[in-house]
Amino acid sequence: MKKQLIICLTTLSTAIFCGCENNSAFMTPERLDAGLVVILPGIEGESGANQNVRDGLASAGIDHSLQIWHWGRPVPGVGMILNQIDFLGNYIAGAQVAERIVKYQNKHPNRPVHIIGHSGGGGIAVFAADAMPEGREITGVILLSASISSEYDITRALKHCSSGIVNFYNRNDGALLGLGTTVLGNVGGAHGPSAGLLGFTPPKESASDEKRLAYQKLYQVPMTSAMAAGSTPHFATTQSSFVTSYIAPWITSRNWPADPSIIAKRTRANGAEVIVFDKTSLSFREP
Repeated sequence: MKKQLIICLTTLSTAIFCGCENNSAFMTPERLDAGLVVILPGIEGESGANQNVRDGLASAGIDHSLQIWHWGRPVPGVGMILNQIDFLGNYIAGAQVAERIVKYQNKHPNRPVHIIGHSGGGGIAVFAADAMPEGREITGVILLSASISSEYDITRALKHCSSGIVNFYNRNDGALLGLGTTVLGNVGGAHGPSAGLLGFTPPKESASDEKRLAYQKLYQVPMTSAMAAGSTPHFATTQSSFVTSYIAPWITSRNWPADPSIIAKRTRANGAEVIVFDKTSLSFREP
């Protein structure tokens, strides 16, 4: 496991950094008027991984403004570690993302807004939804191998998402999202396995009605070997072909969940008065 962690960190450290947000080609008046997709990179900053996410969305015909937004310190090596452990700064970064989204909404009201966050950017995406002002919503958040604690309470974030949050998680990503987040901590400061490894922990029987209701808009999708297609576990969700096939439908769908298999599971579950989102039986009551 430690060897895998070293390999993953080496991969991150060799990512190509960009000094500025190169979004001009995706900020035409037509795209801005169609909607906004914010892509939040991992702790490595803008790299081929998040550029592939944008390419996959473009290949799927998504006509929205597809913008990669920076957060944290764009410094190779030590900057990545600081981005991972500076949880106070990360909460601030989430609030800044929310502010930028509000400015977009002021100019383009009633347009769909989605946030896609990979790894550390997944945590920032949740913090951004948390920080949306009362009375403001985004359409949805899509998390890819998110480095945020599996125990993090996403009730407030879910309440600020009209469609909800979909969490793609990978149980083979234990090097970074298990060992790494236990040693260094998740981007929110908690030490332990992340939601990108295990999924978010469901509400307990004793949870408030508010929390149980909010979590009905959480959709957890476990990665399979077929979905990963032989890619490195932590970056399987950022491959352009994966994005086109598995992520773009959540952007284009007016009604979530966009995955027919999740719809089927929820339909079957309803008859037993239980909500089950995936194979790990993320439920409020065991069937």
